[in-house]
Formats: sequence, C-alpha cells, structure tokens
Amino acid sequence: MTITVTNQKPALLDALHTISCTGHYDPMPAIRQTLVDPLLEPLNPNAPASITDAQGTDLTGDIPGLVLSCLGDTLNVTSEQTVKEVLGQTLINFDQGTPLPVAELFAVQAGQRNKMPAPSPRVLYTAQADVLPAAKALLAGTGEESAFFASVAYTFHPDTLGFWFQSSATFDGFKTWLSQQTQAMASALPPTTTKLLNDFTSLSLKGLTESLLIRKDDSDANEEHSFARVLVHMLMNYVEQQRVHASGQNTTLDTGVLPFTVGELFCPRSLVLVNVEAHARATAAKITGEWNIITQSLASPVKVVSNTSLSKLTSLRRAAARAAVLGAKQQGLGGRSAKVAFRKQPPSKLDLFKDITRVLRRMGKVNKSQNIFRTTKATFLKANRRNPDDFNKPGRSTSVQYMPDLHIYIDTSGSISEENYQEAVMMLIQIAKKLNINLYFNSFSHFLSQEVMLRTENKSTAQIWKEFRRIPKVTGGTQYLQIWQYINASQVRQRRLSLMITDFEWTPPSKRQDHPKNLYYAPCSAMDWPTMVDLAKRYADSMQHIDPGIRQRLLGMVV
Repeated sequence: MTITVTNQKPALLDALHTISCTGHYDPMPAIRQTLVDPLLEPLNPNAPASITDAQGTDLTGDIPGLVLSCLGDTLNVTSEQTVKEVLGQTLINFDQGTPLPVAELFAVQAGQRNKMPAPSPRVLYTAQADVLPAAKALLAGTGEESAFFASVAYTFHPDTLGFWFQSSATFDGFKTWLSQQTQAMASALPPTTTKLLNDFTSLSLKGLTESLLIRKDDSDANEEHSFARVLVHMLMNYVEQQRVHASGQNTTLDTGVLPFTVGELFCPRSLVLVNVEAHARATAAKITGEWNIITQSLASPVKVVSNTSLSKLTSLRRAAARAAVLGAKQQGLGGRSAKVAFRKQPPSKLDLFKDITRVLRRMGKVNKSQNIFRTTKATFLKANRRNPDDFNKPGRSTSVQYMPDLHIYIDTSGSISEENYQEAVMMLIQIAKKLNINLYFNSFSHFLSQEVMLRTENKSTAQIWKEFRRIPKVTGGTQYLQIWQYINASQVRQRRLSLMITDFEWTPPSKRQDHPKNLYYAPCSAMDWPTMVDLAKRYADSMQHIDPGIRQRLLGMVV
C-alpha cells in the first residue's frame, strides 16, 4: 500500500500520559492524545492534515482503529504494514521497514533517534555492548534517556511498562512524594489501596530492578482508586513534575518512562522499576540474568495478583532459580536474514530427508540419544579378526557417536484431513527408516497429546504404521504456542531437533515470545501446494517480531 501524507507536522511521540484514577476507566482519550493527535497535527494551521491511500481514500478518520488493530492478541499483518508506513511518513524518527511490531513503536522511535539499527539475526544487542554504556552515559549526564531505553528494549524486549530512576536515592525521593500524596487523598482511597501504597513505600530499589504484578488481565483492577490506577497515575504525574523542574532549573532528568510496549503503556499488567546507577555499576552477566528473569516471568502462564499484599513479578522465577542453583541464562540469536524463495512444487521425501540431515549435522553431536551414528574404519591398532597374527593386515574399529534426537509434532487440528495425517506419518516413517532412528512424537491441536517414543529402528513400514495407529490423536483448533512452551520447559527437549508437521494455519501472538532454538517446520503432504505456500508466507511474515529468520526453519518449503 502507498500512503500519502499532506500538511502534517512531523511528530515525536511522547509516552507520558496522565489517565485519571477517578471515575470510569477509559484509556481511549489518552491513546488518542498520545498516539493519534500528533500524527494529525497540521503543518499549516489553516488547513487539516490528511492521510490517503493509493486509491485516494481518506484514512485520516481510520487511524485510531488501525493503530488499535495492531495491539490485539494476534498479529494483523495488513494493519501492521499500513500503520508502519503511516508512522514512517509522520514521525521524525521511525523506520517503517523495522521487523519489530507496531506495539514496540516507542522502542523503534528511540532506536532511530539514536541511530541504532533494528535488532535482527545480524544485528545483536547485548548488555555488555549496549545496555552498560547507555546506563553509564545516562548516569553521567552525557547520554539521553532514549538511548538507555532503546538499548534495554532492543536487547531484552520486555512486555511491560517501566520507569527508570537515576539511583536508589532518587527512588526514595519518589516514595516520599508518594506518601505525601497518599495522605492528601486518604479520605478518598479504599483501605486496600492505602495498604498497598504504604507497602510500596517500604520497597527498596538498591538492586537493578524491582517489579510488580498489578493486574491479572486488562479487565482487572480498573475500578476507581484501585491500586493499579493510582500507582501508575502517581508515577506519571511525578515524571511530569520532574520534567518541569529539570527544564526550569536547566538540569538533567533523573526519572522517566520506559514504554516497552504500547498495550502495557495504557493498561499495564506489570511494572518494572529500574535503577540506572545499579545498571552502570553491574556486570553484563548480572544485567542479562536480571532481565532474563523478568522476561521469563512475564511469559509464565502462572501469575498470581493479590488484593491485600504487593505481588512481585519475579518472585516465583527467582525462587525456582535459587532452588535449581542455575546461573543466568545466555540467549543467542542465529539464522540468516537473506531473502529466500519458496519451492514451486511440493518437496519430495528426499528433499525433506536432506534438509533434516543438514540441520542435524549443524546441531552437532550430543552425549547420548536415540539417534546413534556408527562409523567403521581400518586401523593397525587393532588386530585383523580373520588373521589376528598377521600384523600387515589392519583390523576394523567401530566408533559410536550420537546425533540429536528427533521429536515430531504432527498437526491434527480440524483443518488436517485423515489423508493429510496418514501421508505425513508415512513420510516420517520413511525418513526414520533411512536414518535408522527412534522418534519422539506428539500430536497437537489446541491440546497437546502425551509424548510417546516410537521405536522405528529395524522395523518394517507396516509394523511402524501399526504402532502409529495405536496412538490416540487430539483434535480441535490450532495452537503452536503450547509447543513452544512445552519445548522451552525442558532442557532435554531443547536439545532435540523438533519438527512440526503442519499446514501453517495459525497466527502468532502480537507480543514477543521465546521461540525454541531447534524447532523447525515442514508442510503436510496431500494438500494444495499454492495454498500451502500462501499460508507459510503469511506465517513467516507475521513471525518477524519473534524470529526474523523463520523462513530458514521451513524445511522442504524454501530453496
């Protein structure tokens, strides 16, 4: 789509908003004031700004709806492309070609402002190279808050609302101010809110971060003077006052907003308070470990929010980490970002076999698995079996090595026919026989079946198919996310080559998720190939914010 913008004053979006903590909770005016109005501010006050598409259709009135359509639970590829093009032409700092979703537009704006390229498989951001220097510069007053925000956002992508404080003393200053405000509002506040605010003032920010859960979901804790509404309102008001004070005194800011995602900015379920001084003085490993705990806690399906006491976001994750005595988990990104072409014809079984073998070899050897690889070579270090006394004849030495296990997840949702299922299973049987290995297997829909190990080694195709038929299949809708979480929940499963056989009829969530490193995809057989390619392209396009190199994981699909 080609967007034309006329008479619009290039804008710089400001995440600061002050949604009232009284009356009915309605974030729409703040969303319009923060995200929409700046895009429609006219350059010439005597004429309105306008935004039109290639057909000349006026989109000016559709901008609020288009922006909101990018903030749902699933990614809307068409709206994403349109809104990115609008933002690219209306904002001073925005890269409309960014792989990040519109939900992270403030991070993209901050990155462009500081000439930071968007993160990708070839552009990696780390605590050592990016977060630490940005924190030191912000602490010294030589760097901007936008650079620190972009470095954290590009490195860790937390789906939360953050506020940064220059030091623990700065945070103590906010707590003193908050106590005064709480006393002034005491008669209007419910007892539970007063208690939670008092508990909040006992928090310490001497470490890198402090994080809280304040809502179960978007509909929770929205009543008048709830703790969630009052706390966010107070934090925003305090940041606004500090800006006015810093501007009047010509001093540097010591507090600010970290709007990691747009949805959390206006209706946050969690808050992360960040100590910049602690970041500037910490090691890169400690920073990485801290933010990994936060992102893992945000992705956890189990979140408990109490109405009577403060709910720490990372308490369960930290307890589990202490119990398991695990160090900080370093996450690596890989893959190629080059454009790839899809096959014009369905892959043969040989094509898939070659792709699977290539991935297994790239993954390397493991200590133990069901995928045994034996090699035999001639050697004079061992006697010849037939002529043990003839030293001129070499013996044979057999070494045993182990390749990663192969774990298959077959899509058995309603869109997969029995013919699709049978052909996918027969394809896998032939590949397993060619590799001469056993397989781990699950079927899935919006449920995941129990894991089974199928012993295919040294068995006939008929015997293996008979075993497959004994395994119950799940049916229903389609949900990939459960498989990602299932793999990530076990280090053993993370080391396997996981292969999902599917028709790609699933839309990823709009929020960043942890995609398993060794999960690949292959197409179901016996399906219309152009339709399959179209679905795979749509899936790959909508996965750019999660794994920009996803096309390289589509085995048998690309050349």
